[in-house]
Amino acid sequence: MALFRRRAEVLAHVEDGFHAAEAPAMQRSVLEALGLGDRPAPAVVPARLRVEHGADQHLVLVWRNVIVGFVPSGATAPLAAQLAAAGEAALVVTGAVHHAEGAWRVWAGPVPEDGFPPVPAGLDTLAAPETTILGVPVRRLDQRG
Repeated sequence: MALFRRRAEVLAHVEDGFHAAEAPAMQRSVLEALGLGDRPAPAVVPARLRVEHGADQHLVLVWRNVIVGFVPSGATAPLAAQLAAAGEAALVVTGAVHHAEGAWRVWAGPVPEDGFPPVPAGLDTLAAPETTILGVPVRRLDQRG
């Protein structure tokens, strides 16, 4: 008798793929899910992402039990329909985590053979969290006024 039952999975259909939104704000979460320390070497890491409901009408992408990004508005409606159709099963999409433009980015969908497209302008609207130690903000010397 198994103590934990694995939830059935349904593979999402994502035609062209997309970058998850809010990468700068989600860097700590992505690094935690990568599990490679604070400064892992740039690489493309395969990812199996779960699509789940977030706050309001947003959909989130969960990788290794950590929320690592948001589904951008252009991809929300098709994935929301697939999530509803999946019922009790988990909706998953294959993808990758890669380093681009100074941040770790989450890509959902088939990995492009000719490289990842540029990150769309306006995809990230949340500010990156401030660095803190035990909740106290840490200001770098070059940021002092």
